[in-house]
Parts: sequence; structure tokens; C-alpha cells
Amino acid sequence: MKRLLSILLTCVMALSLAACGDRGGIPPPNGNQHPATETVTIKIMHNMDFVTIPNAVVDAGKRLNERYAAEGKGIVVEFDTDYQRIDWREYQNNVIFSDKSGDGPDIYTLDSEIIYAFYNAGVLMDISELMTDAFVDGAFDSFIIGGRAYAMPFDLPVRAIYHNREPLRKIGWTEDEINALPKKVESGEFTFEDFMALCEEVTSAGVVEYGMMHRPGYGNDFLDVLETLGGSYHDGAGKLVFEETGISRFFRFIYDNANVTKISPPNMNQMGWDVINSAVGRGDCFAYYGPVYSSTYVAMSVDKTPAELAENVQYLLFPKSDFRAKPGVTAAPSGMGINPSTKHPEVCLDLLREVVKSPDLMARHGGAIFSLSSVKAANEQPDITHNPILQGVVYMARYAKGEPALQGLTTYTAELHKQIVQLELGLTDPDKATSEFKAQLDANLTSDQIIFK
Repeated sequence: MKRLLSILLTCVMALSLAACGDRGGIPPPNGNQHPATETVTIKIMHNMDFVTIPNAVVDAGKRLNERYAAEGKGIVVEFDTDYQRIDWREYQNNVIFSDKSGDGPDIYTLDSEIIYAFYNAGVLMDISELMTDAFVDGAFDSFIIGGRAYAMPFDLPVRAIYHNREPLRKIGWTEDEINALPKKVESGEFTFEDFMALCEEVTSAGVVEYGMMHRPGYGNDFLDVLETLGGSYHDGAGKLVFEETGISRFFRFIYDNANVTKISPPNMNQMGWDVINSAVGRGDCFAYYGPVYSSTYVAMSVDKTPAELAENVQYLLFPKSDFRAKPGVTAAPSGMGINPSTKHPEVCLDLLREVVKSPDLMARHGGAIFSLSSVKAANEQPDITHNPILQGVVYMARYAKGEPALQGLTTYTAELHKQIVQLELGLTDPDKATSEFKAQLDANLTSDQIIFK
């Protein structure tokens, strides 16, 4: 029995020493105890293309886990991803309905056109604390409601003027003169009126079929020209504006291009994207205005790589004009919002902070979709500076302003485009179009949404 008891005591001592490590049986102080690990699952919902946005968050999560481990937080972040390819209205409903059923996303993708639907449904958390000088000035503009930020911008997709180099060569421009054009626009030396005269010149010379084209359907691209011509479509405080002088001038511009100078085809609405993109890509059209990221579609339409397209297409700021003192561009970013119903708001905020601290991930997204980044440091990363399209437009980030979040903007642009179609076909005139546009806005928007001037 004594021998058996001795063996048992020896085993107990050995187990105690093993449990205490090399501290000779002295337990570690409380501050050095390893906390229990909690697994936090973050549900991300995303729609359509640009999956590099949620992928950036997932990859930032790996870095956040490393930071949490180093800080001894005892939290491990995992993800439940829901990537969809459906109509945006259906996606919007999915986010809102899933939240009401208790199964909503923690973080989800959105843009300025649908932010109010989410805001009004109460599924967006105030994330104003994320607004820092790490971002390009104005990048958050698209997600500001009542002076507070409700989503974080992930890119800076500027809309610019494309122009083909070859028509300029054919009318006698040297390579140095062509290459100098973006700087001349930036400095204000070359104006919008100068550019439109150039569109007429190359068309009259017969070196292109058309001097200028635009998107076939409704969209916000037209607002860039409206502002270049001195018009305005919002008051800077969250409301749409109908400003008669500017609208009338814009409608005159549209009408004249299709019916007087004939630098634009009258039936662009019927042409479709493929026809317009290929005309721009081949050089049958001299100029086009729209998002820089659309270069990928232009290139594909003529079986070119973006690098091959960049050899013949150059990008310009919207120049200063007789009605606007400075050149500029507008950006309409994609963003991510946090659901206030999330059980892990601090983890969600930390994830977005980690994305901002990871310019390589932001640049990877920008380079993949041919967009500048909302984060300054990302625009200095190789994915952007070595991108054949973006390397020539990085400077535009200094001139970019965000497109504001506005209730009723889709109605505004849809009604605007109806008049554009009629004007280009010669079925109405600028005065009638201005009057009809005003009447339609008055009938379809409330006084809370629009101001008439």
C-alpha cells in the first residue's frame, strides 16, 4: 500500500508541474492568462460585379485577426459571404427584409443611388468616426445624410472625357501637342468651348463619323455636362434643384450637337452600348464622356486589351468653361455600410479601419475595376500607378468631388433623358424641353426633394 500511495503522489505532482509549465507550480499572473477565444462570424452581402470590395474586407479580416492575437483580445473573425447578381431593387429588398427577419447582413455594399432606401429603413449605422484625412477630399460626399456618414467609400470612379488620338494626328497635331492636351485642360488654358470646337473640326474634316457621343440610356453622366455649362442639379444640402437657366443651356447644347453642328448622332438612344463602345474604341467617334472604368467595356468591344486602348485613347478633366471657373470631375463611389442590428459593431468598424490601413487591398480593388481609390495611399500603389488606364488619370483625384446622396435623383435623371432623346431626334426644342422637364419634376417629386429656381 505504501508503495502504491508513493506512485500515486508522484503522478499527481507530475501532472501539477505539467499544468503550471516551467514556473515550478506557480500559476501565471492574471494579466498573462490566455483569454478564451471567441469566434465572431460577420455576414457580408454584396451585389453585382466588383467582388474585390467584399474580398478586400475578408482579406483585411485576416490582418485584423493577427492584430487581435497580438493584442490578446481572444477574438477570431470569420465570414459568411453572400454575393448576388440580381436587380439592385431586389437586392435592396433582400437586405431590408432579411434584417426584419433577424438574419440581416452585418456589412453590405451600396451606392449613392440606393443609400436613402437603406437609411429610411433604419439599416445603416452612423460611421462618421471613420472619416479621416486618409481619404481623398470629398470621397465621403456620396454617403453623407444630414451631415453624418453612413457608408465608407471603397473607390473613386471618376467620370471624364475620353478622346481618340488618331483624329488629331490626321488633322495635323503633333505627338507633343496631343500629349500636352490633358495639362492644358488642367491649367485652364484649353476650355470646354475649345474642346467642342475641336469636336466640330475633326467631324468637318471627315476624319471621324461623329465628334461626340454619350451613353445610350439615362444616367448621371449628363449631369457632368450640365455642371460644366454652369447649371446645377442640387443645392449642396441634400436637395435636388431645377435651375431653369442652366437646364435650358444644357438642352440647347444637346439639341445643337445632334441637329445643328451634327457632331452627335440623333438616335443614340436606339444604338445601344455595343455600337457606342465600338465607335469609341475604333476611333469612329472622337470624344465620349463617362466613367473611366468603362474603358474595359470599350476595349472589349473592339477586341483590345486596356493597354492597347490606352495607346489611342486619352482622358481629360471636364474643362473650365465660359460658365464654370475651374476644370473638374465627379466620382460616384461604391461603399459599404454597417447594419445597426449587428451584434458586433466594434468588430465591423475595426474591419473597415483595417481596410483603410491596407492600401494594397484598396489598390487591388481599384486596379481590378479600373477606378482610382478613395484612400490617398492606395493611389500610390503599383496596382494603380502601373495600370495602363489609371496611371494617366491619378492626378484627377485632386479634382474629384463626390456625387451627393439625393432622394429622387433617379427620377430626375430619367426625366432628363426623356427630353434628351426628344431633342436629339428633333421632336422638340430647348424651350419646350425645359418646360416639360420642369412639369414632370413637379409632378413626380415632392417639395422635400426638389427646389425650383
